[in-house]
Amino acid sequence: MTYEPRIGPDGRDDDLTRALRQIYAAPTEEGYWSTLAQRVMNRIAGAPEAESWWSPLADWARVGIVAAAVAVLVAGLAFTKSREAEARLAYDTIIETPRSAPLQIATEHGSGSVRDATLRYVISP
Repeated sequence: MTYEPRIGPDGRDDDLTRALRQIYAAPTEEGYWSTLAQRVMNRIAGAPEAESWWSPLADWARVGIVAAAVAVLVAGLAFTKSREAEARLAYDTIIETPRSAPLQIATEHGSGSVRDATLRYVISP
């Protein structure tokens, strides 16, 4: 049994295969390979025309620093606003809300002692 790869719904397309092989064939002229080898060696050797791998990162450094500064400013502003809101809420809760002092008048003269009355006063809500 031989394996025949199928391309497309109707089977092999030999014309398409030949056209693709022609398009993707390796260059045959010797000058291409020597030029490619020279470019690779220049890149490896760090020739002046070769760009360093970190050069694109250096171009983005200023943008990154500016973005980080903006992020810090926004975070600081948000932190300040939240602290102001907490302080305002605390002020409203403590100062502006009238409180009535809890009073308990000991008017009962029952069977309980002064010690029991004190205990009831301390644990009452």
